[in-house]
Amino acid sequence: MKFGNMCVAGHNYNSYKFFSKLKELKIGDSINIYDLSGKKVKYTVYDSYETDYDNLNCLNQDTNGKREITLITCNNIKNKRRVVKASEII
Repeated sequence: MKFGNMCVAGHNYNSYKFFSKLKELKIGDSINIYDLSGKKVKYTVYDSYETDYDNLNCLNQDTNGKREITLITCNNIKNKRRVVKASEII
């Protein structure tokens, strides 16, 4: 995988499916991503916040040569977006 910010958006359902538990991730939590060959890449959450629905700053690809992931979902109550950012553990 190349360096940059991999962004993944998912639905937020009240049934605890897809990204409905995204708000429960805390700074320091681990996220594991597996590629098609089964190789695991481990990330650590370094930021979690809500932002305006039309704010797309979290998609920025400037990561200073690091691999990062950004997970995004809607907040069904406040018309906001939940964003969780994590960086690769090397």
